[in-house]
Amino acid sequence: MASPRSIAAASSLGRRRAFTLIEVLVAIVIAGVTITAIYTIFRRQSKQLAFDQLQAEMNQSMRFATDMVTRSIRLAGYGTGGYVSGVMGPTNPGIGSEGLLLPAVVAWDGNGPNGTDAITVVHADPSMMMDTDSTSVPPCNTTSVRVRPGMLDHSQKLQQLNAGDLLICFDYADIRGVETYLWSITGSPDLGSGDIPITDNSALSDYAAVCPSGENLSPVLTCSRAVVNTFYVDDVDDGIGPGSPAHPTLMLDMNMSWPSDDDVPLVDNIEDFQIEYCLADPTSDTANCADATSWVDGSAVNVNQAHLVWMARVMMTVRSSREDQGGAYRNQRQGLSNRSGGSGEDSYYRQYLTTEVTLRNIRYQAVL
Repeated sequence: MASPRSIAAASSLGRRRAFTLIEVLVAIVIAGVTITAIYTIFRRQSKQLAFDQLQAEMNQSMRFATDMVTRSIRLAGYGTGGYVSGVMGPTNPGIGSEGLLLPAVVAWDGNGPNGTDAITVVHADPSMMMDTDSTSVPPCNTTSVRVRPGMLDHSQKLQQLNAGDLLICFDYADIRGVETYLWSITGSPDLGSGDIPITDNSALSDYAAVCPSGENLSPVLTCSRAVVNTFYVDDVDDGIGPGSPAHPTLMLDMNMSWPSDDDVPLVDNIEDFQIEYCLADPTSDTANCADATSWVDGSAVNVNQAHLVWMARVMMTVRSSREDQGGAYRNQRQGLSNRSGGSGEDSYYRQYLTTEVTLRNIRYQAVL
C-alpha cells in the first residue's frame, strides 16, 4: 500500500503537467496574433506579387508594341520620294478624294469610334530589290513590268511574288525628283521572261498626274515588293477581330483592308494609340508636334515649303489584363494628344509611353 507521501507527490506531479485556463487563453491569443500577422504578410506579398506580375506584363506589352510600330515607322518611305502614286491613291475608297498623293506614312486621326488613331506605313522590302530590263520601256498604262531574271538573284526574288502582292517601283531619273509607283500584282511572274503582271493604273488620278496616258515609264526602275502596314486598335466588339472594350488589341493589317478577319493581333490591352506629326519649324530650333489630322477626307497634309515633316510622335496607353485585387486601387485613363481622358474610375493599372521616331527616309513638305 502506497504511503501518504507518495500519493501527495503523484498528485503534485499531475498538477504541474496541466495548463491553467489563463495559460490556454494567452496561448490562443499569441497564436491568433501570429497567424494574423503571417496571413497579413502573405496577403500583402500575394498582392505585391500580383502587382509586380501586372507591371511586368504591361512593360513587356509596351516594349513589344513600341518596337513593332517604331521599327516600321523608321522604314517608312524607304524606296520612295515620300509619296506613292497608284493603287493607294486618292481615287480609292477610304483614302481621300482631293487629289492628294499618298505619303509614305499616313496618320488616321480618331480612326476608331472610341477615338484611337491608326497609322499606315509604306516602304519597299529591302531584301527584294530588282532592276527592270533597260531594253523594255513600258508605257504608263502598262499591265506588266519586266525585270531581268538572270541578273543576280532576281529569279529567286521573282518566285516570292504572288498575285495580290503589291509592287513598288521608284524612278530616280525623273527630272521632277524621285517618282514612286504602286501596282497590284495580278498573277504569278513569268520566270522565263521576268514579266510581272500588274494592274493598269492609268485610270487613277494621282498616277495619271505623274505618268499620263501616252507617255512612258523610265527605262530603268528599281522595284521591290511593297510593304504596306497599318497599325490600329481594335476596341469594338463587332465580330471582326479579337478586340473588344474589355480587351482592346493592337492590330496589324498588311493588305489595305482594315479592319478585317485576316489582320494580325499583336498586343492585348493597348487602350489608346495616338499619332502626331512633328514639323521642323524654320523659325524655331525645336520641332513642332501637332495632332495628326485624318487623311480620310483628303484634307490633312498639304504641300507647303514653310514646314517639313521631321518626326512622328507615337503615344500609347497600356492597361493591365485584370483589375486590382479587392478593387482598392482606383484611377481613370489619362488623355493623350487630342483624345480626352476616361469619364470614370476603375481598378485597372495603366502605363503611358511617348516616343518620337525620325522619318529618315522621307522629307516631304507639309502643314497641318
